[in-house]
Amino acid sequence: MFRRRGIKGYPSSPYMKETYKEAMVLTAFETPFRKKCTVLGIVIFVLIPFLFPPFIMHIINLAGIASIGAMALNLVTGTAGLLSLGQAGFMCAGAFTVGHLSSNMGMPIYVTLPAAGLIGAILGLFSGLPSLRLKGMYLGLGTLAMHYIIYYIASEYQFNVGYSQGISIKDPSIGILTLSDKWSWYFFIWCFVWLTGLFIANLMRSRPGRAWIAIRDRDIAAEVMGINIGYYKVLVFVVSTSIVSMAGGLYGYYTNLAAIEEYSFLLTISYLAMIIVGGIGSILGSIMGAFLITLIPYGLIYLFGFWEVSGFLKDFFYALESGIFGLMIIFFLFVEPLGMVEIWRRIRLFFELWPFKHKPLMITKR
Repeated sequence: MFRRRGIKGYPSSPYMKETYKEAMVLTAFETPFRKKCTVLGIVIFVLIPFLFPPFIMHIINLAGIASIGAMALNLVTGTAGLLSLGQAGFMCAGAFTVGHLSSNMGMPIYVTLPAAGLIGAILGLFSGLPSLRLKGMYLGLGTLAMHYIIYYIASEYQFNVGYSQGISIKDPSIGILTLSDKWSWYFFIWCFVWLTGLFIANLMRSRPGRAWIAIRDRDIAAEVMGINIGYYKVLVFVVSTSIVSMAGGLYGYYTNLAAIEEYSFLLTISYLAMIIVGGIGSILGSIMGAFLITLIPYGLIYLFGFWEVSGFLKDFFYALESGIFGLMIIFFLFVEPLGMVEIWRRIRLFFELWPFKHKPLMITKR
C-alpha cells in the first residue's frame, strides 16, 4: 500500500517521493544513511591537512584538479554520449589565458578564471559544431584537430613572445589570503570540486541534462520527441570545455607555470582513462578515477626507487605509464564496464542491507 502524507499511522519515508517536486530536490541529508556519510565526509575533509605531509597533499590537490576536468569530460562523453579528444588542448587554453592575464596584465584570480571559462566556452562552440554532422570516431577526430590547433597557437605564443620555459604565474590572492602552500590550495581546490560536482549534478537533472541523456540513448527518438539535438550537442560542448578550461587555469595557478609541454595528447588519454575506470556518466566515478590515474605515475616512481629499477626501464617511463593506462581501460571494459563506482555501489549496498541478503519490499526510516 502506498504511503499518504498526513494520514496517521503511515510513517514518512525519506526513500520514497510522492511528487515530482520532491524528486527534484537534491540534498545530502534526505536519508539517515546519507546524513551519517555527509558528516563523516566533512570530518575527514577537515582532518586531511593535519594527517598528511606536503607531498601527499600535493598528490591530493592534483587529484582534485583532475577531478574537475574528469567531471567535465564525463558530462560530454558519459551523459551526452559524444566523444571528445580535445581535453588537453582546452586545459592548455585555460592555463595560457590565466598566465597571460595574470602575468602581463596583473589581473586577480576572480577575473582570470572566469576569463579562462569564457575562452573555453568559445572553443567549445567551435568544437561542438562538427557534432551537427559527425558522430563517433569522426567527431572525436574533429575535437582532436581542435586540440592540435590550440597546441600550435600556444606553442607559437610561448616560444615567440619570449617564454621559452613557459609563462611564470604568481601565487594568487583572494583578499588577504594568498594561496601559496599545499594546505590553503587544498581547501580552495576541493571547494571548487564540490561546487563543480553540485553544478553538474543539478544540470543533469534539468531540461538540458535530460535532453543529453535522451540524445545519448537514442538521438533519432529524441529528435522525434521534439528535442533540438543540434542545439543541445553544441551546448554540452560549451559547458564542458568551459569547466575544463577553468581547470586548466587552476592547474596553471597551482603549478605557477603555463608550459606547452604539460598538455600533450597523453593528458587526453589520461582523462579518458579516468572516466572509463571511474565510471561513465558518474560524478563520483569521475573523482575516483581521477584519484587512481593521478596516483599511478607517483606509484611507479616509488616502485622504481624501492626496487632499484635499472635505467633501461626508467628511460621508458612514459611509455610504461601509457601502457598501464591502456591495460586498466581494457581491464575495466571487460571485467567491470560500469567502473569503480559500480564496485563501490555494491560494497555500499552490502553494508546497507547486512545481514539481509535481499532488499526489503518497503524501506522505512532507520
